[in-house]
Amino acid sequence: MAATVLLNSCAGGLGSLKPAWQQDPNLYHHGVATRPSQSDLVPHLVARVAYAAPGQITRLIELQDDVVDTQRGFARMGDGTIDLAVQDTATGKWLDSHLCGGVLFISGLPHQSYRLVLKNRTPMPLVIGVGVDGKNLETGKIASWQRGSLRIEPRGTLTLDKCSNGPLLFKAVSGHGVLFDTSPQGRVGLIQIAVYLAADAPSVGPEKLRPSQIAPLGLLPMGAPEQYR
Repeated sequence: MAATVLLNSCAGGLGSLKPAWQQDPNLYHHGVATRPSQSDLVPHLVARVAYAAPGQITRLIELQDDVVDTQRGFARMGDGTIDLAVQDTATGKWLDSHLCGGVLFISGLPHQSYRLVLKNRTPMPLVIGVGVDGKNLETGKIASWQRGSLRIEPRGTLTLDKCSNGPLLFKAVSGHGVLFDTSPQGRVGLIQIAVYLAADAPSVGPEKLRPSQIAPLGLLPMGAPEQYR
């Protein structure tokens, strides 16, 4: 019983501690501003989506060789800054998706129209740069991990169903290159979303640990797994 109480105490307190620039500005803070994060040219995270036809996506997941978590709707990406889902444009249904090894795998047929739906889980505005099939979503130029003009308001949702030359359409994907391509340019079959803190986000410092968040007896925190990736 004592062990159960101890574990519940850890989970209830430390599980709610967020990365510094995601924190609620109403909490008590001390000293260090997040201004570097507001102007940083290095993404806070890059969410990766690999898509292919159903039979091929199964093979890609096998090659990824990690724990497979089937998603029903939104998937929590990276450290939990954003949630991401992919929707069939014609029917409005969420497409079959599996989170494996940090990559979201999507089953999609060539020429199928789709939309990306992103949720900002933080109390801070975010800006994103999106690369689809090796092209910048907004400009059509070669994709890169750069700040774009797309913005997600605090706790807000952004839906993307068009690129520079028309609706978003899945393409025919060959080979397994999407698993091993970690370049900012990407390739056909790979969607990459670079996430940044918006330049006009409130400047707040790191959260001060509250007494309820201090682990008894020096135990490790027991929060959500994405907080410790």
